[in-house]
This record gives sequence, structure tokens and C-alpha cells, in this order.
Amino acid sequence: MRITVFGAGLVGRRAASILSGRGHHVVLVAQARRAPELKQVTTATGWSNAAAEGADVVVLATESAHQFALARELVRNGTSVITTADNPAHVRRLWALHDLARDRGAHLAVGIAYSPGVSTLLASYLAHGFDEISAIRTAQFGTGGPSCAREHHRAMSSSALEVHQGLLRPSRGGSGRELVWFPDPVGPADCYRAALSDPFLLHQAFPGVARIESRQAATRRDRITARLPMLRSPHAEGLLGAVWAEVRGRLDGMVEHRAMAATGSQATGAAAMVAAYCEVVQLPPNRPPLMDDRRNEADRWSEGITPRVELEPGGVQSVVTSRNLVPMLRLVSEDLSLLAYDGSQVVTMGGLSAPVQAARKWSSQNENPWKLNVAGRKRF
Repeated sequence: MRITVFGAGLVGRRAASILSGRGHHVVLVAQARRAPELKQVTTATGWSNAAAEGADVVVLATESAHQFALARELVRNGTSVITTADNPAHVRRLWALHDLARDRGAHLAVGIAYSPGVSTLLASYLAHGFDEISAIRTAQFGTGGPSCAREHHRAMSSSALEVHQGLLRPSRGGSGRELVWFPDPVGPADCYRAALSDPFLLHQAFPGVARIESRQAATRRDRITARLPMLRSPHAEGLLGAVWAEVRGRLDGMVEHRAMAATGSQATGAAAMVAAYCEVVQLPPNRPPLMDDRRNEADRWSEGITPRVELEPGGVQSVVTSRNLVPMLRLVSEDLSLLAYDGSQVVTMGGLSAPVQAARKWSSQNENPWKLNVAGRKRF
């Protein structure tokens, strides 16, 4: 598959490396500076449509503010686009391109990053295991590169969107302190409301859920300085990151809650999500046919068969509206550590369930019931 990646930052470079390592022809395009040389990756400079000509899909790994204009121009030309924007305002603008994408027969993917992206993938997978859903909650820890750090700073001082009583409504950023227990090596962290895109995207797939919330980890200093300009230059990369998702509802007439999490740096997580989406949703035509029965996906994976997703003729889609969640989880797990909460009944690929044990205990990597990672692998 021919893939063009716009943006030579941390996410763009790592997404290009992962995709080229899986046998795809990748072109990495930098805005102004010369893109760094990567193994088996073609580099270019300057954002022009010439770099996207002949590409099966274009990945926008630029700052969120630049993605709407680029995506609109590419979609007008009938090009399928994957965006990594996480700013809620920009995500809603991209979502509004649905009619244009449908008319031009282009596929536009929105919110394909770490949060949203991996976080909404975990939440969506868990939600599909319930008969009735009462609440969906996500949280994130850490930042990626400089642009991600600036977005993290802005989000804490901006109005947050959450779903209450089934309706999207604004909430004050920096409020709603809650202790979230992330897996090691992150551990517990205070999280607060912030301008995050998870509630909006999850609401599109689960409009009947009464409560959808998202939190962002922050320190007291982060909250105090959120409404001020950044006091120092952002770091080159935040090496520690995690996302967490919890779903509450009813299953077989019983009240149930389930939780999952992923650990790994923010930039690596976003790149892994981009690569997984390209692999699963943009599959070549010689892959096995689509599996319509979600319950049999685990068996197909155990047999080494990759289910295929048939794309709509055109329009906007996100991780939460995709039908093949298990294949994406497995591909994401090649670069991140996925963990299941022992206080929930998470169905494994083999049809077994994790035992209900003490709260605040995450299954270790060697005991991970998903068995999606090689034991002992750490990528932080």
C-alpha cells in the first residue's frame, strides 16, 4: 500500500517507520525543514498535493490546527485521509466534512492518535460487551512532543465537553479532580476535566449513553499555570504515557464494570494507532473476507486469519465507529502494553475470563489475559 505521511515530528516519523517495516511504501513529508532519513522511507519537503498523488491513503501527523485545511483539500480531490488531531474544536470541524467526503468518495478518519485513538478503542471494545451501558470514562497521562505539550497546557484551561443525560454540554476545565489508577510504571495520578475529544467521538457511536467523561492527568502546578503562557520551552518528548478506559452498565441482568489500559509513550501510542488503522481498515483486496460476527473475531485471530473491514463508499469514520476492534487492538499491542483490570470480567481470545480479584490491581504483562504482547517487552 502507498502511504504519504504529512508531518515529520515524533508521531509522523514513528508511524512512517512502523508502516515501512510492515512492507508498505511510505513517503514522509516535512513542512519546511528537510525530513530526517529513515530506513526504507522516502522523504520530501513542502506540503503540496504532488506528494499525495497516487497515494492510497494520506496520514496527517501535523499540529491539529493545520489538519482541517489539508484534509479538506485532499478530500475534495477524492483522497482518503487519516488525521491525528486531538483538539476538540478541530476534531468537530473535521467531523463536519462527512458530506464532502461522501460526495467525493473519500474516506476521512478522525481522532486516530493516543487520546483520542487508543483510549477510544479500549472504551469502544469494552462497551460492545455490555447489554446496557450507563457510563463511559477515559483518562490520559503524559504528553508527546512539543506541540503535544502545548496542547496539553491549553486543554487544562479550556472548556471541556462531556455527555450528561445523553447530551453534550460544556464543563469547566481543571475541575472534577479524580484519582485514576494507571498501570505501572505510571501508577496513581490526579486527573481533571480538560478540553479532550474522547466524549465527542464516543457520543457519535454511543448516542444513548447517559454519561461520557474524559480526564487528563495534571499536577497542581499545571492547574495554576494553565491560564498563563508556558513558562518554559516544552520538552523534546515525554517518555512516560498511559491511557485508561472504563465502562459501566448491565450484562445478563447484573451490574458490571470493566476497565482496560495501555502504557507507552504518547508519540509511540499515536503512531501505533495510525499504523493499526491503516493495516485493518485500508487492507489490500487480497486479504481474507470480512467477518460480520464480532464474537468469532477472537477465534479467527487464534487461527492466524486477519478479518477485513469493507469501507463505506465515502464519509467520516473514527476508531469507535469501526467494526473490527480486536484486530486493531492486536496490532496496537505490538508497540504498546495492553492490560486488563482484575476487578472486571474481560473476555479473552480463548473465551476465558479474568478472575475477579482485589480492586486497584492490574494484571502484569506475563499474566495479561489478552496475551497480545511478548512477555517482558517494554517500550517506554
